Amino acid sequence: MTYTHLCAWRVIGGIGMPSDLDTVTLASGEGWSYSLMRDIDKAFAVSDRGAALAFLALQGIFGPAKVGTLEERLAEEIKELQEARRNKTGSYPILLFAATGPVDVTLGNSAQQRDEYVLTFDAFDKAAIRQRFVRQHRAMQLALALESKARVRFDEATVGTYCTNADGHTVYSLSISGGKAEIIVASPLDPEATETVAQRFELLSTSTKLDSAVRLYADMAIYGREPFRVFISGWAALEILINKTFKELEERFFSTLAIPHQPEMSAKFLAAVRRTMEGKHSLIDRFTLVSSVLLPKQAAEAAEADLSAFKLIKKLRDEIAHGSTFDEGGMPIDELSDLLLKYLAADTERTTGAASAPASAT
Repeated sequence: MTYTHLCAWRVIGGIGMPSDLDTVTLASGEGWSYSLMRDIDKAFAVSDRGAALAFLALQGIFGPAKVGTLEERLAEEIKELQEARRNKTGSYPILLFAATGPVDVTLGNSAQQRDEYVLTFDAFDKAAIRQRFVRQHRAMQLALALESKARVRFDEATVGTYCTNADGHTVYSLSISGGKAEIIVASPLDPEATETVAQRFELLSTSTKLDSAVRLYADMAIYGREPFRVFISGWAALEILINKTFKELEERFFSTLAIPHQPEMSAKFLAAVRRTMEGKHSLIDRFTLVSSVLLPKQAAEAAEADLSAFKLIKKLRDEIAHGSTFDEGGMPIDELSDLLLKYLAADTERTTGAASAPASAT
C-alpha cells in the first residue's frame, strides 16, 4: 500500500505569511514537500477523519444504540477537532510537511470495511514512518528560521498517517494505548526567499558537519520548553558550531595574511606558531577568530557586541556548571538565539552563497 504522512507546526515568531498568498512552497523532493500555509484543514481532511474515528472508537461508537448515525457523529467530531486546532494555531503561519511512499500493511481479522475506508488496528508502523523524517524536519526548521532576525520557535499542531489500498480506499490503522508573557514579532516571508530556504535546507539535510548543532537548535526551538533546557541546548549548539568551524576558518585566516618579507620563512614561523598553539586556544579566542573570518564585512561595533554577548552567555554557562544559583526567568535566551542564528546563517551562506538576513545583521 501507499502511506501518506502529514505533520504540521505553527511557526511562532520571526516568520509571517505574505499578505497576498495562502501557500508558499519551500522545498520538495521525490514523495515529500514542505510548505508554509495559512490553513491546513483541506490538507488534513482525510487524516482528520482517521483521528476522529480513533477518538470515537475509544468512546465505544461501534457498540449498540448510540445517538445519531456513525457518519453524523463522525462529522461532529471532525468539526470539533478542526475548531480546536484553529484555536491552537491562531493566526500563526503553519509549516506543513507531506510525504508518501510504499509500506507493508497487515490487515487483521478486526478490519472493518466501510464505503470509502477500511478501519483496522496496528496494521503498520506509524512511528517508523515518522522517525525517518525527523532529521529532515530539523533541517527545514533551521533553514526557515535563518530567514528571520527574530527568534523563531515551532510547536507541533497536528500529525497524521494513513494508507491507501489498490482500490483507492483509505486505510486507517488505529493505535489504542494506555510562564511568562512575551511579545511575538514576525515579518511576512518574502516569496523570493523560498529559494534561499530551499538552498539552506538542502545543505542542512544532507551535510553531517553540523548534525548535532541542527538537532540542538530544533530542541531549543520547541515552543513551551523550559528556559533552562532552551539555554543549555542553545549554548551546546553554539559551542559545537564554533569548534566545528574554527579549524577551517583558522586555515583561511592564516592563508590570507599579508607577508611582505621572506614569505617562505615567515610561513614556516607561522606554521610553528600554529603547532605550538594547537589545542590551546580558549573558546573565546576561537569565537573571535570565527567572527572575524565568517563575517569580514561586519561593523566593528557589531563584532564587539557579538563578542560581549558571547562572553556573557559563556559566563552564565560556566556559573551553572559550577553549581551557582541562577534566575531561570532572566536567562539571556533571546540573545543566545540571535547569536546562534546569526552565525549559523553566516556559515550556511558561506557554503551555499545564499543571502540571509541574520548573517548581514549589524
